[in-house]
Amino acid sequence: MSDIQDPLRREIIAEIYRRADELGWDGLSISERSTWYNQWVDDDQIGGVLTRYMPRERARLWIKDVPMKHYNRARSGIGPYASLIRNPLPGAAQISQLAFGREWVVVEGTLQEKPNRCHLASGAEYLQMIWGTSRNLQSLIWAGLNARVDGGPTPVLVVTTRQGERLSEGEQARHQRLGELAGLEVRHVTTRATRGPSNRAAGG
Repeated sequence: MSDIQDPLRREIIAEIYRRADELGWDGLSISERSTWYNQWVDDDQIGGVLTRYMPRERARLWIKDVPMKHYNRARSGIGPYASLIRNPLPGAAQISQLAFGREWVVVEGTLQEKPNRCHLASGAEYLQMIWGTSRNLQSLIWAGLNARVDGGPTPVLVVTTRQGERLSEGEQARHQRLGELAGLEVRHVTTRATRGPSNRAAGG
């Protein structure tokens, strides 16, 4: 992909993200996603451009491993493609307000990913917020355990659920119980996509 000019590359990624948004990508099965990868390679606006610079199979792999690997992080305002998202998810600043209140602010320079985490401050108090969806709970707990071992602000896990989805009371209670066993506080918040540019306080 080194031969393609950056503006054109970003234009292709933006188009892929637009279509993923319309499809409700998170709700698609693995087989459905695979079908769409194939269709995008066959599409003139995406594969028709990519295959000028690489073989078809490499183009399919590039779609999967470059733009779509960054898709959810980009939706959270994180990473090199965050500005290409039309309907971003709430970023760290918004999630921290939902989970802890408006008095807590993101400490500049502390945002990290895999999983998403950052330090928050409220006056002289600090904590580390580690957040993601319930399907990433294992990664959140592991990051929380490592944060405790490494020292620093107390880690708190925030499990996000998107508007229209629902975690049962039993599922939430299970998350709380797992957190208790790991010595970690777990909070739950419901988020929704927003229209307009990404929340830059959330990273990028």
